[in-house]
Amino acid sequence: MPETDRFARQRLIPRWDQTKLAQATAVVVGVGALGNEVAKNLALAGIGRLVLCDPDTVSAANLSRSVLFTGRDVGRPKVDAAADAIGILAPDVVVEARRADLVAGVGMGELADAGVVLGCLDSRRARLQLLGRAAMCGARLVDGGTHPWGGEVRVRLDPAEPCHACGLTVRQRAEPDSPVSCDGLVAAGNPAAASILSTSLVGGWMVTAAARLLLDEPLPWRFLQVDSATGHTAPVSVTLDPRCAHHRPAGLITLADVDQNATVGQLMSTLPTGAQPLAWGVFSLPGVCYHCNGTYDPGSRPGVGTSVCPHCGSQNRPRQGRDISVVAPATRLADLGVAREEYLPVRLPEGDFRWLRLR
Repeated sequence: MPETDRFARQRLIPRWDQTKLAQATAVVVGVGALGNEVAKNLALAGIGRLVLCDPDTVSAANLSRSVLFTGRDVGRPKVDAAADAIGILAPDVVVEARRADLVAGVGMGELADAGVVLGCLDSRRARLQLLGRAAMCGARLVDGGTHPWGGEVRVRLDPAEPCHACGLTVRQRAEPDSPVSCDGLVAAGNPAAASILSTSLVGGWMVTAAARLLLDEPLPWRFLQVDSATGHTAPVSVTLDPRCAHHRPAGLITLADVDQNATVGQLMSTLPTGAQPLAWGVFSLPGVCYHCNGTYDPGSRPGVGTSVCPHCGSQNRPRQGRDISVVAPATRLADLGVAREEYLPVRLPEGDFRWLRLR
C-alpha cells in the first residue's frame, strides 16, 4: 500500500470502505466544543462533505475545548473558523459553512439527503427542535451532550423508534432555550460546566456511531451513557412515550419549482389560489399603524421593539408571524429565514396541508 495514502491504516480495518466515507455528507449542527470535536474527527476520517451550521461567534471560553479555534479566531463566526481549520487538516473535505440557526441554516431536504446528522447543541430546546425536524424528514440523527465527567450519545434512525424526548416529562419538553447539561444541574440562563475531557469522550463515541452508519455496519445500541468518574460506559434503554410529539414524519412531499432564492411572488404562482405557505421561523409582517391605520414595511426580520409609522410618526409593536402569503411579493424566501431545500407546510384553501420541498 503506498506510503502516500493518508488513510492506509484505516483501510486495514475489516469491512472498512474509504470510498463510502469519501462519498458521504454529514451535517453538524452546533460548532462549539462538541461540534469542533465531531467535525475534526469526521474530517480526519475522510468524510467527503461537511455542512457546518451555527449562528454564533468564537469566544475566549471556547478555546480550551475547541481544537479548530485559536486566539486569532475570537469574534469570528464559528463556522468560518472551523471551515478554515478543516481546510488545513483535511484539504480534500468539502466544507460548507452556514452561519445561521438550525431552521434558517439547513433545510429538511438537506437533512434527509445527508448520510448522517450530528447534533452538538447546548440547550434542550435546540436539541428537541433538531430531533423533531429529523423525525419529520426521516434523517438519521446522532445527538450528543456532555456533563463535567462524561455525557450521553443518542441515536435515532427511524421516527418509529423511541427518542431521547421520550425520557423527558411534558414540562421538560417545553422548557425555555437555556443551556442544560446531561446531569440537569444547571441553573436557567447559566452556561453548563464543561471541559475538553468529556467533550472528547462524547465526540469520539458520536463519530464512531456515525461512521458505522455510513459504512453500513450494525449499530445495536441507541442510547449510551458515558461516565469517566465511575469508569462506566454502557447502553441504556428508553421506552416509546405515546405522548411524545417527536414521532411525526411528514406526509407526501411535493417538489417545488422554486428554491430559497425565489421571491414570495414566484412561490405563490406555483400554488393554488388561497394557499398559505408557512415558514418555520418567525418574521415580520407588514405593519399596520394602530393610530392612523396606515401600512408600512417594517423590514423582513427586525429586532424586538417598536416600529415607527412613516405616515403619522406613531410607534407600534412589530407584527410577526409565519404566513409567507402575506409578505410583499418581491421579498426573497431566504430573507425570511427559509433554508435551502426546506420542507414548507402549505395550508390549502380546503383546510388540508401539503408538504412542499424547495429545490
